Amino acid sequence: MDNISKVIVKGHHNHFFGPFLNSANLTGRLSFLDMFLQECDNLFGDSTAMKRLRKERFDMLVVDDMIPCGPLLAQALDIPFVHSSVFFVIPSKHGHWTGLPIDPSYIPERIMGLTNKMTFFQRVQNVLAHYFYGFVYFRLGICNFDGYDKLKVKYNIKPEISTLESHKQALLYFLHGSFALEFARPMQPNTILVLHHPGVLSNQTLEEDVAQFLDTAPSGVVMFSMGSFVTMMEREQAQMFADAFAMLPHRVLWQTGADLSGLRLGNNTMVAKWLPMIQAMEHPNVRLYVSHGAALTLNEAMWAGLPIVGLPLIEDQMDNLVRVETKGVRLKVDIASMTPRTLSQTIGRVMTEPKFRENARRISEIMRDLETSASPVDIMVRWILHVTRFGGDHLRPAVQDLSYVQRNLLDVYLFLAVVLALVTWINVTVCCCCLRCMCRRGRNKNHLKKE
Repeated sequence: MDNISKVIVKGHHNHFFGPFLNSANLTGRLSFLDMFLQECDNLFGDSTAMKRLRKERFDMLVVDDMIPCGPLLAQALDIPFVHSSVFFVIPSKHGHWTGLPIDPSYIPERIMGLTNKMTFFQRVQNVLAHYFYGFVYFRLGICNFDGYDKLKVKYNIKPEISTLESHKQALLYFLHGSFALEFARPMQPNTILVLHHPGVLSNQTLEEDVAQFLDTAPSGVVMFSMGSFVTMMEREQAQMFADAFAMLPHRVLWQTGADLSGLRLGNNTMVAKWLPMIQAMEHPNVRLYVSHGAALTLNEAMWAGLPIVGLPLIEDQMDNLVRVETKGVRLKVDIASMTPRTLSQTIGRVMTEPKFRENARRISEIMRDLETSASPVDIMVRWILHVTRFGGDHLRPAVQDLSYVQRNLLDVYLFLAVVLALVTWINVTVCCCCLRCMCRRGRNKNHLKKE
């Protein structure tokens, strides 16, 4: 394409999922953040790449909000930028960055497995999580903003503005999601929910053997995928899935990049290394999706009207599946304790009980109705062109310029507390004086009577 320019940055580059697969770091979190920081350093240290980028004279930069380097690059190029996230709304994070209203009484913090209807102790838990993530996590630098602040000084990229404050300078924030699944909550004019994949069909088609497998399924098809993240699976665990699927009266289409050679598969099971997911999900014979609960594929399944059997692996997936569960669309299976029989029974229940299918179809209809005005791509393009022409000051809430104390009205509450304490002290003092005067007069009267 004529309007695409490629810039290759010098230096060592890690695979995106490499830190998670590092045997020395089971969570992958620390090396994951270090990887982003190192690649940011590589970018600014590559004078050829930076010169090429400046030469292009871009009008706008679109950055992934997961990577803190984006706002720094925009400042280095002296151009405005917008945030785009492929992940969900995180109240504490996006509350500080975008000014989204945060009310822990009904807006659950992410990665807590909570809904918008919480018990007393769940609200206590949610409040503690809100202040932990909002203050400790983002304010005290656990997300490694200090490293980026040092890069700003090293390369003289507006060092007087912190990395956290730099993130707040985005003109727009595109956040992944739909109110068909998300809990209802207030938004700001510069924050826009966008579904990245559903409804956008590519020109890719199902391979002939896969299409035939789906077309000739007499009792429907169960789709199973744990996403591109899981490319390796222990043989014992893989065989457990195979045994569970073999018990079903339905066909099973298993999409995985893992090596399943030598596995004992049932006659009803077909393995595919790769699938055009939307095309496969919207096939009329596909009736159920067994998934780990990643946000993108979950939305694709909901768009297609498929009920879910959830097998969450990591923190955000549990939260995604909770939202689906509140809509009556899925059942959860504990992957750590499940057996072939419990998995097959759960799949059988979701396949046979009409309520799951009916609820999934309703969610699909709501999602499609919300997206009828324009495709996700058109929505993003229209808003990006708008702020490119007019800037984003008219969309920016003033709360983004307030300090933590001002935003939470701590100074106002302190002032009112001082005033209340002062008024109370004055009243108590006056009352005490009046009592002393009354007591003194009483003693004087008694003394006169005695005389």
